[in-house]
Amino acid sequence: MCSGILMVGIVWGLLSNNWSQYSHSGMFTFPEGLLGGALFAIANLLIPTVVNTLGLGVGFMLWNAANITLGYCVSRLGLFGVAPTIPSMPFISLLGIAFMLASIAVYGTIKPTLNAAKTANIKKRGRKDEDEPEVETKVHWGSNGSNGSSGSPAGERSSLLPQFAKSAELTSITLTRRESLHEALVHPELPNFGPFMMPNEVGEHVELADARAEQTRKVFGMTIAVLVGAFLSCCLVPFVNWNDRCRPSDPALSSPIEETCNPLNFVFSQCLGIYLTSTIVFLLYSLFHRFVLKRSMPRSVMRPAYVCGVLWGIGLCGQLYAIGALGFDQIFPISSIGPAMVSMLWSAGYFKEIQGKKNLQTLALGTVLVLIGTGLRVVSM
Repeated sequence: MCSGILMVGIVWGLLSNNWSQYSHSGMFTFPEGLLGGALFAIANLLIPTVVNTLGLGVGFMLWNAANITLGYCVSRLGLFGVAPTIPSMPFISLLGIAFMLASIAVYGTIKPTLNAAKTANIKKRGRKDEDEPEVETKVHWGSNGSNGSSGSPAGERSSLLPQFAKSAELTSITLTRRESLHEALVHPELPNFGPFMMPNEVGEHVELADARAEQTRKVFGMTIAVLVGAFLSCCLVPFVNWNDRCRPSDPALSSPIEETCNPLNFVFSQCLGIYLTSTIVFLLYSLFHRFVLKRSMPRSVMRPAYVCGVLWGIGLCGQLYAIGALGFDQIFPISSIGPAMVSMLWSAGYFKEIQGKKNLQTLALGTVLVLIGTGLRVVSM
């Protein structure tokens, strides 16, 4: 993904470069952009830990709520060197933030309909298999490189390939994995269970060997989720400080310095910061995986991740331009809650993960809250 993000930065830098022989402007690299990109990359690197400890639903609500709240505090109170922004109607502005936070809580109550994967083996099964009675299967899988044989009764179906189970069996599977708190917090990778492989009824947490450690894990996950929100809310603070300090020179002097104040010239630096941080962490992770865990690196889906990076980089261009034109106070909350709303609409309209009258009504309510909050923020300018 970071490679796709960097590609957008390089392409924009090349397109905006002044290719004259005595050029003084082009692919600018600002230290503030490297810092902002590093903060964003660190936040994304911590998200798997949040999902692994709290689950996607609770974790998503926590880090987005922290992101919007802290972002508003940064712009309203003038934290980290940002010039404070006082709207003309402060109460209306704060009410808009409250509506956005309420929409996150509403979205969190939606229970998606996740379908089990349909493999070729399932399609080839005859009518005989369909008439077989449903058998409740309890699946155990080992940790720390075990093959899953320890702690699992003989004859139980392997959990490493739940996507090859029949749909009727898959809905009744109860996934359990007994491990210590340390093992639960330090996973080399998340279980490879996508939304189209596991039904909604399947549990998403491992079972700790020490039941008292469950509370510790939740506290740890909540702390990391808030930390993710803090990093996300601050990743554009370096850009805001740079944009406030940048002063174009007198146009009569025909100085190229004026070009450096274009918000889009910051894109390459931000993308480069994300790429460098992600690459360094990836190399360290690879060494840890190879020499400490003594196991090979897990395979990754390269092309979808690369496309995601390209799309995010294009969105970053629009975000930086909008902040430069309208200000951090107005744009950041909208750009933070907007992706949640759009992803929910994609989930309901295209992937059909949100079904049922109650879920659709909840989706509509959350979307209305986002629109009301956005409208209140615009009115309060």
